[in-house]
Amino acid sequence: MPNQFSLQIVHPAFELLKRSARILHFIAASVILIDALHLLIAHDANKVLCITQIIIAADIFILVFLGGVLLLEAPRLNLIFRLCEALTLFGIAVTLFTDGHYWYSLIHFVASASYLFLFYREWRVMRSEAVDITQTGIRVPNFVKDAEIGWNEVKTIIPKYHSIIIETFRNKKIEFSLRENLKIDELGQIDEFCKKHLVS
Repeated sequence: MPNQFSLQIVHPAFELLKRSARILHFIAASVILIDALHLLIAHDANKVLCITQIIIAADIFILVFLGGVLLLEAPRLNLIFRLCEALTLFGIAVTLFTDGHYWYSLIHFVASASYLFLFYREWRVMRSEAVDITQTGIRVPNFVKDAEIGWNEVKTIIPKYHSIIIETFRNKKIEFSLRENLKIDELGQIDEFCKKHLVS
């Protein structure tokens, strides 16, 4: 019998993030485009910098309006654009700071950090959107930080063909649908593994 199991799940927070990808890209592209036009018109800034920002914004708009399906089918493409957005927003923040616009700079720094955090979480989701059942306990993916639940905290764990339910002694109930139904032998092994650790 294996000494650990990894069950691919459908996580509501991660699914919401995937569905929100287009709107988040649209917001970033709009901010980048507005900043580029503002710099070009109001401050007569470096034209190369402004044109570069306009090109980046145009690329993101093309992805949003013409590549919606690509965002779901090719999540790595989504990651590349999210990183570009974070770095561009960071560059805008630095430019604003050096020009003495400290409050606008702070807003762009926060936006950049937020998009960088989203990039990190999306990268983590791509690597493992799974509940891991190990000899030391259960790892449950979460949006901010993955939760580790020791066996001493688990009241019951019910693996089903299409879902898994975990209940803790603190009356917390966690339920996830599985991406693929378990086979009969897999379900038996997981159930036996969990019962063994719950008893001990």
